[in-house]
Amino acid sequence: MDYNLDTPSTLNWGAPDVYQEFQRFKQHVEFTFKGPLVKAEPADRAGWLGLWIGQQGREVYKTFVWQENEQDNPDIILGKLETYIRPRTNKRVARFKACQRKQTEGENFDNFVKDLRLLLMDCDYGNTEDILIDLIISGVKHSKVQERMLDKGSDLTIAKAIEIGQQFELSQKLTQNDSWRRNSTRQPPVNTQNNNKQDKRRQDTYHHDHQSKCGNCGTTHGNNRCPVKGTTCKYCKKPDHWLKVCRKRLRKINMIQEVDQNSCDSQDSGDELLYISTVKTETWRNSEDRWIVDVHIGDKALPVRIDTGAKCSIISQEITQ
Repeated sequence: MDYNLDTPSTLNWGAPDVYQEFQRFKQHVEFTFKGPLVKAEPADRAGWLGLWIGQQGREVYKTFVWQENEQDNPDIILGKLETYIRPRTNKRVARFKACQRKQTEGENFDNFVKDLRLLLMDCDYGNTEDILIDLIISGVKHSKVQERMLDKGSDLTIAKAIEIGQQFELSQKLTQNDSWRRNSTRQPPVNTQNNNKQDKRRQDTYHHDHQSKCGNCGTTHGNNRCPVKGTTCKYCKKPDHWLKVCRKRLRKINMIQEVDQNSCDSQDSGDELLYISTVKTETWRNSEDRWIVDVHIGDKALPVRIDTGAKCSIISQEITQ
């Protein structure tokens, strides 16, 4: 006969608490026998059980002493397995464990109550339901749940205690989901610290760009950091300023000044002042400068410097005539 069933997971003999693992396994087996295998013969159910208890379970099975037809009774097989697995109980130890059991962070309320029920099985209490209520109140994590249960006083039943715990847990989940939805639509917070740093950098840049230039060097710098200190202007020969900002030169900027050839070196590559250097006949005659040659223009020979790199070359009106 074929059976369409959800096979129970194999009994985990390596579980930290094998007895509790067996209780889980036994419950699943009983539901399977009442469901998909309800029409199966006892011998068939015993065969299924032999598969589900695993290799280690079958080794234990071999050690049992059987009466006639007991091996075909799944209830007897489960009973012998439970007797083998269940340790000898000490009700004082069991009660101590039950009193120490607290709901852990993130633990489901129903799982907490189920575990308390298993612990109470070895406590040898007369009225386990009333003790279970006390353990739930003392062990539940949330103080609001404790307050609601205590408000009920002697009218609190185990069913009502479980209902209070389940309702509170459900309300917490709904509140968290609603809070998540609100936060997901909220604009991200403005990082004022980063904005203040950016504003400060913009202010510093603006202040730097709009600082007045130094009247001695023509650049922008901090206090007491002028690079011209100790230098001499090559135009007016006065100290502590450069040629490009020389006031004397600026007053005569439109006048062509003849300066000595040896003082024509520019102090700044960006200076756009045009200097004129002259080549005099008597200087040429007495000089060893081989870069000056005679150039004949018409019937006149003019001393000319070779490849000066000048932007323009000029001659006097007197020579042209």
